[in-house]
Amino acid sequence: MKLICVDLDTALPAIPPCTHGAQWVLARLHGRPVGVVYPPAAGCDPAELGRLILAQRGWSIAQHLAADCLADERTFADLSSLPRACPRAPATPALTLTVAVCTRNRAAQLSECLDAVAAIDYPPHLLDIVIVDNAPSDGSTRDVVARYPRMRYVVEPRPGLDWARNAAIRASTADIVAYTDDDVSVDRGWPKAIAAAFEAEPHAACVTGLVVPDELDSPAQVLFETCGGFGRGFERAVYRVDVERGESAARLYGGTGRFGTGANMAFRRSFLASEGLFDPALDVGTPTNGGGDLEMFFRVLKAGRVLVYEPAAMVRHRHRRSYEELRRQIANNGIGFYSYLVRTARAYPDERAAIARLGLWWLWWWHVRRIVRALVRPGPVPLDLMLAELKGSFIGLRRYAVARRHAAAVLQQFGPPSERAAAEIS
Repeated sequence: MKLICVDLDTALPAIPPCTHGAQWVLARLHGRPVGVVYPPAAGCDPAELGRLILAQRGWSIAQHLAADCLADERTFADLSSLPRACPRAPATPALTLTVAVCTRNRAAQLSECLDAVAAIDYPPHLLDIVIVDNAPSDGSTRDVVARYPRMRYVVEPRPGLDWARNAAIRASTADIVAYTDDDVSVDRGWPKAIAAAFEAEPHAACVTGLVVPDELDSPAQVLFETCGGFGRGFERAVYRVDVERGESAARLYGGTGRFGTGANMAFRRSFLASEGLFDPALDVGTPTNGGGDLEMFFRVLKAGRVLVYEPAAMVRHRHRRSYEELRRQIANNGIGFYSYLVRTARAYPDERAAIARLGLWWLWWWHVRRIVRALVRPGPVPLDLMLAELKGSFIGLRRYAVARRHAAAVLQQFGPPSERAAAEIS
């Protein structure tokens, strides 16, 4: 069952019955998501769907219309009376943008991702699309990309997601580098929403966006959303640390997972040129299994720059289907988060005390407290998933040192990236 998106400024569809998994409906107004509603398993007709949306998401719709200065006494008679035009519609973008898809040995599922990327709405003369094939074992990914003439194919032989992300930066000459993953389908308006966020916040170095489930076919996919998923809500948020006044980035925002995920993030290329590229000792394909996105979010805030969460920049993520895959992912979340904390403590000595407090607090509040409560009164999240993440957290405390040695060995084996490519972003 694919997640169904309905636009409230057009005619509503009928929702078909749900015979397995779960059926969710994402409601959008003027292209901006206002929330998810949960229709009955038997489905519903357009009129019933409209009543359901008003009952469950009416306040969010009212807030949107108030921000548009369009709310009046007729607004909630029914959804057909909603204004069709939005005064906050983004202007034609002026920023050049590189869409970067990093992939490794997933040629069989890559077409769904690239079909969505090929359909995005952005001025062609401002858009560049780069597919980074990370340490491929064969030419199957290259053959898939060859079917999309507007896309550039780049090979990064050094295994590791952050190596691939850095290859995309080196291959780009655009103002913005926007990342997504090969198990994601981007919304058609995704790049325009990213560009609009950067243009609205001149000091923004990073924009993240909403990640919703692409499908909810298996119990593991539904359970991942129960565990928190990748979604970070439907409200736009702007984050900044006043470093000149001595504010601590780790104390305020050390838990950078609140900002989003690497499946939907974009950076000013000038920021990456001045502050450094992704740490190749972090994330998938290394002993840390994650944390590369979290560390870069922290780096943005530590530099005194702005990070924007923009839910209108939406993508769909295909969650792991099996319980074992989910369990491994949850364990890797623990490893990646504490690897990120160790890396950050090494890089910023002035933040070490705040990072240590965060690490201890997270162990208690997120892990021990939840486990004790689950032992007394079991909840929707299985105990073994909590224990897997807790174990991963302790493993993560020593994984970053291992990953640094691993990255050094990769660099020795393959050599550094070309100086010519690196000079292009300076």
